[in-house]
Amino acid sequence: MTELKTHKSRIGKGLINMLMFQMYGDEKLIYREYVQNARDAINDAVNHGILGAITDGRISITIDSAKRFIEIRDNGIGIPVERVESVLLDIADSDKDGESSAGQFGIGRLVGGYFCKKLSFKTTYKGEELASEIVFDIDKIKAILNDENDKRDATDVIDSASSRNLYNENKDDHYFIVTLYDIDLQYPSLLSKDIIADYLREVAPVDYSAQFRNQLIMTSVSGEYEYLQKNVGHFPISINGTAIEKRYGLRVVGTNDIINGLEYFSLKDDTYGLLAWGWYALTDFTKAIPVSDTNSQFRLRKHNIQVGEADMLTTYFPRNETRGNKYFYGEIHIANQKIKLNSARDGLAPTPEAECLKCQIRDFFDGLVKLYHLANDTKKAVERYIDAYKTIQAPTPEGFDDAQKQLNEANKKLESIAKSKNATNPVAQKVLESYKRRIKDIQANTNTKEIAHVPASEPISIPTPQVKPEIDSFEILNSHYTKDQVALIRKVCMSYQKNCPVSQDKLIRELQRKAIRELIEA
Repeated sequence: MTELKTHKSRIGKGLINMLMFQMYGDEKLIYREYVQNARDAINDAVNHGILGAITDGRISITIDSAKRFIEIRDNGIGIPVERVESVLLDIADSDKDGESSAGQFGIGRLVGGYFCKKLSFKTTYKGEELASEIVFDIDKIKAILNDENDKRDATDVIDSASSRNLYNENKDDHYFIVTLYDIDLQYPSLLSKDIIADYLREVAPVDYSAQFRNQLIMTSVSGEYEYLQKNVGHFPISINGTAIEKRYGLRVVGTNDIINGLEYFSLKDDTYGLLAWGWYALTDFTKAIPVSDTNSQFRLRKHNIQVGEADMLTTYFPRNETRGNKYFYGEIHIANQKIKLNSARDGLAPTPEAECLKCQIRDFFDGLVKLYHLANDTKKAVERYIDAYKTIQAPTPEGFDDAQKQLNEANKKLESIAKSKNATNPVAQKVLESYKRRIKDIQANTNTKEIAHVPASEPISIPTPQVKPEIDSFEILNSHYTKDQVALIRKVCMSYQKNCPVSQDKLIRELQRKAIRELIEA
């Protein structure tokens, strides 16, 4: 066999074009990339004893729209002087594995270059008295890439368009600073503090609000989930001095449904163990959450950073139930380190563990479809029940017989739902119990007899009130008073009956009979 002539491979400059100018479609993603790198740097600082805990870390973002300037600074581990050039100038040569670290390829740091004229990385390492800065001349890079006659490869482009500076620094300092100068005017959203703050609330590894954490997480989490929730990893991030938190509250913004609690769940496999865990808000699921509510839908997260877009998991619901994702607030946190993300971080890299997780998510969502259908059926029956009940309880009820029939039918429907297969699990029982409270509340507000408590494990059985209006008691007045006068007398008497305690019902009826006798004898 004849040996072929050896060839030294080269990486064309087109790689730079892809990494810097074609990597992402949404310009806001550059913030996610730099926050992700800052998160890893803070973790490394904790592991090396430079910081006591990740909550001692700081990721500070400064946006100056007037100067078209962005700075992302962290107090993580930084980079030693002797390693700065190899870490920041070598391409796709990172030692990050995508498992313990959020980053994994060493290519994301270049993406900011597309949107500015100069990209700077400045850093120092604790114990050193020098800070290093690598600066990329983006206009020069673009000129080389656009020149078809320029045959330099990717590494030559990087070397020719970058410069290094050294500065004196306090030896106790440790930081990494990314600075984008002269942001292109075509991307005003990058310089909008409000837009970027809202984006980071959605995708970044930030903490929940104290209200959500104290009133919902702390009252709902238990068992193995206490450890998982505690160690999810959240980092202090601020924009122009204002702290960023996740935007979940105590209600679903788009439907005004109260969040009654959080339901925690895990996705496990006999072979791969724990793949992911998560939570979703337990509500009455009265209707799908509108698109205006940017909290909606299950979000897939790894290292507490959102994967892909908000609707990424929509396709995991059954084909005819893709609307299902719009009924929920929820998060799914990847727990298995072998599940890695693709280079664009908009999906999972193909591994056996990732494929298994996808199947687990689909099965889990199948069960949730049954839950919100049960909630919808219950809501309709309860609304019919309450409408009929209000009609029956009115001082001068009209359509009493129709209302009584509607109430009976609604009650039978509720009993049927409570006995259905979909109502057997504990979460479904909580939803049914919440709707049952609506009926209890309406009855309490009209001072009717209370409904006996039914444990959540038993079918809902709500007594159907048989409240006949006292029409016959007033007929004798028709021969003494006009029709309008009799109607007024009846209304007054029924009003007293309605607003007095149930325990004094007998007394009120006796007073009513005496009043009718006196009116006849007058």
